[in-house]
Amino acid sequence: MSIRHSAVWGRGHLIVIAGSEGHVLRSEDGGQRWKRAQTSTRQDLSALAGTGAALIAAGHCGTLLSSRDDGQRWSDVGCGATADLRGVALRDDGEAIAVGLGGTVLRSGDHGQTWGAGPSPGDLCLEAAAVDAEGRFLALALEGQLATLQGATWTRHKVPGRSPRALCARGGLVIVGDGDGHAHASRDGGASWESHSTGTGRSIKALWLGAAGVVIASGESGILAISEDEGRTWRRTALRSDQHRCAAWGDDEGAIWCVGDGPAARSLDGGKSFAKVPVQAGDAPLDGPWEKVPVRGKFRGLWVQVQGVVLVGDGGTVARTHDGGQTWERSAVEDAGALISVWGSGETILAVGEGISQIRTEDGGRSWIDVTGKPGGASVHGQNETRAFAVLDGRVCRLGAGGSRWLELEVPREPRLRAVWAGPEQRAVAVGSGGTIVRTIDDGATWEAAESGSSRDLSAIWGRGDELFVAGGLGVFDVLRSRDGGATWAVVAQVSGSLRSLWGDDAGTLWACGARGVLLRSIDGGHTWRGEASGTWGTLFEVRGDGAEVWALGENVLLRRRHRASTD
Repeated sequence: MSIRHSAVWGRGHLIVIAGSEGHVLRSEDGGQRWKRAQTSTRQDLSALAGTGAALIAAGHCGTLLSSRDDGQRWSDVGCGATADLRGVALRDDGEAIAVGLGGTVLRSGDHGQTWGAGPSPGDLCLEAAAVDAEGRFLALALEGQLATLQGATWTRHKVPGRSPRALCARGGLVIVGDGDGHAHASRDGGASWESHSTGTGRSIKALWLGAAGVVIASGESGILAISEDEGRTWRRTALRSDQHRCAAWGDDEGAIWCVGDGPAARSLDGGKSFAKVPVQAGDAPLDGPWEKVPVRGKFRGLWVQVQGVVLVGDGGTVARTHDGGQTWERSAVEDAGALISVWGSGETILAVGEGISQIRTEDGGRSWIDVTGKPGGASVHGQNETRAFAVLDGRVCRLGAGGSRWLELEVPREPRLRAVWAGPEQRAVAVGSGGTIVRTIDDGATWEAAESGSSRDLSAIWGRGDELFVAGGLGVFDVLRSRDGGATWAVVAQVSGSLRSLWGDDAGTLWACGARGVLLRSIDGGHTWRGEASGTWGTLFEVRGDGAEVWALGENVLLRRRHRASTD
């Protein structure tokens, strides 16, 4: 997996780097070792700003993250914006702005904990933000404008050059880097400019300005240039690379970092020399309420009940534990293919997956029989030993013929279905692509389409009585809730990420998991979600629980959380 690092910030030996797909790395020893910080977003992050222990990260689709502990834990702070955010600036007093496409400006007065709309300088592509010597916020527009915010009013000045993207400010000096490798310096807030070539001929993506007049410019095709006289004259570094460099940061003790694609460029002598430093980390250690449970095999489906935990996976493999994962009973069902979903009630267990054979056991997994029907099972759920539904080959099926066959049911919509929930009193609901939701109240004899209010591909469903939750989407997922058994729906939240599974307990706590290790929890009916450290960057397929414990299954990982629903 190729990760682009688009932002860097530091203080002393602490270095924080952010980039594509919500990726955040931290080093507390000057870049010797890195740990991945868990975030609840998989949107690309474009900018970082910090003061003290407070950090703000901004990114695509209006993403704003906040940390109050040097980047160890991050909260997704909704701002209501949908435009891509490209720059963020933070003052010591807690005032902050985030800027982006379409002239988007957001303001915060509490170190990024809450945000509101700010005054816009016009319909501009705002690419970067900074703070000048007088504490005023600056915003750089791709159209060649530098805007200065004084109170609620922007003052705009023309910037020379083509397609400026990089901005830095310190003392009374402001420097802008453009698309042709030129650096433009202003000492009067942008009213007049002094332009010089860096000699690179390439687009400058990042600038850093030190106290002694040292300026670092980095950007397209690995360019890295240094000025020691506030941008008047420049020299290229001996460190060569053809990989883009997107962000720069330094301190007044001689440390300078330039990050982008591949290794970072680091200087420890104020820019006189640079070396390549690997920026990578393995899966983050779990220091929260989740713990890893050892289990061998590649599993895709998870079911949790009083009788124990059941896993199903590749090669028809079934594993079951009755003691919290200390020991496992394992079996492989011949010709069952790759099993991807499982549901159980007492000693009866149903599993569906790839291939023709879907399987069933009535003795807790000691022996299995084939359940015939359509191939390609994606989801299975039931109410008791004799009543269950499955999504097979994108269509809804009901268990029939004494449990030995899946019977295809007629549904009113064509889009491919992805998940199903079997409710009480002959009810069932299935969800699928394009916001499709269909429901039955007569055990599948007839179905009706429900208006979901979403156009995303819905892939997860969970319910309790008349209250149901559905979620799905790629990049940004919708969370939908129904309080009347699936007849009507409302979108209650939009959260960054790609979701695969939902589960909730009787106390009202909801859990969600999905791609890139996303693991979320809601305690207010799905309106807001809080990320939890999963310790993995791989996909989490399913989250399930029994009230006392919550389990999450992913790529080569099984997680367990001792659950107390009343705690936050």
